Amino acid sequence: MIPDEKDDRYLWDRSGPPDEEIVRLETLLAPLGHRGQPPALPEGRRRVPGLGWRLALSAAAALVVALTAGWFALGMHHRGWAVQSLAGTPSVDGVRLSGGPVAGFGRLRIGEWLVTDGASRARLSDGEIGKVEIDPNTRVQLVEARAREHRLSLARGTIHAQIWAPPKLFYVNTPSATAIDLGCEYTLHVDDQGAGLLRVTLGWVAFEHGGRESFIPEGAMCATRPGAGPGTPRYEDAPSGYAAALDTLDFGRPDDPGRPEALELVLSRARGHDAMTLWHLLTRGTPDERSRVYDRMAALVPPPSGVTRDAVLRGDRAALERWWDALGLPNAAWWKLLKMKQSLIPNP
Repeated sequence: MIPDEKDDRYLWDRSGPPDEEIVRLETLLAPLGHRGQPPALPEGRRRVPGLGWRLALSAAAALVVALTAGWFALGMHHRGWAVQSLAGTPSVDGVRLSGGPVAGFGRLRIGEWLVTDGASRARLSDGEIGKVEIDPNTRVQLVEARAREHRLSLARGTIHAQIWAPPKLFYVNTPSATAIDLGCEYTLHVDDQGAGLLRVTLGWVAFEHGGRESFIPEGAMCATRPGAGPGTPRYEDAPSGYAAALDTLDFGRPDDPGRPEALELVLSRARGHDAMTLWHLLTRGTPDERSRVYDRMAALVPPPSGVTRDAVLRGDRAALERWWDALGLPNAAWWKLLKMKQSLIPNP
């Protein structure tokens, strides 16, 4: 059996290790089990043609419903994620996984920490949600694992997530922001000071902290800092100087003398698809800065009919959403599943 896969042999023929949830359901449903004899019918009652088949089909349908409900309940009640050693000897709550990539296989349960040293790597997996590869020198905790929410906490290090669950089911907490999966693949790094960097290779990820949100599409990245939350996303191939300039705008002091120069660099070097970056800056900074951002973005991607300068600069949510739609970003439907919060809009 492949280590990533769940061992469900017990479900089919009881040849595998007992699953505590299946055993619990078996015990619960035992009083309803078939006793081996059909119910006796009263003498003399007229036989209805086909009744036996209909009863059999009804019983079969009831059994399917019961099994489906049980299987659904199993899927809805997670006890943790499978954890596999890929190299070295990662540890789960201080207990090392030994025996190499195949034998080093266990389970990470809620509240437990998975820790890798400089020579070890690991993989977390859940067949219904996705998988997460853990790089060396990483510390990650399983915070939640239930039907509507799976959540990790990345204290430090690097993870690579590949998620196939529906959007908004998988979250990763960091010291400075929470990554919210919108159907994607991404890499997330956190340094020893709690600062983070998220890179999206497929789909979309939302980065959120304290009402401040950034939406990162495929091919883009976004930094985050303790006390500030997520910064402004930019594409991997952003113009030279973008990273430092955005760091100044996002995490520098409001009175930083380099701020005007940083904004000028971002605006003057922006290409058409960098309007994604400028859109985020429409809701950040001073009124004067937002006004300059509006002018540059309008030159790159004219606002749709009905989206006015006044509406955008006062933070009108509908106007901002319509302009976002006009950017023509790939797979932007994922973003619509995460509605903009009112707290994203700045005070005029």
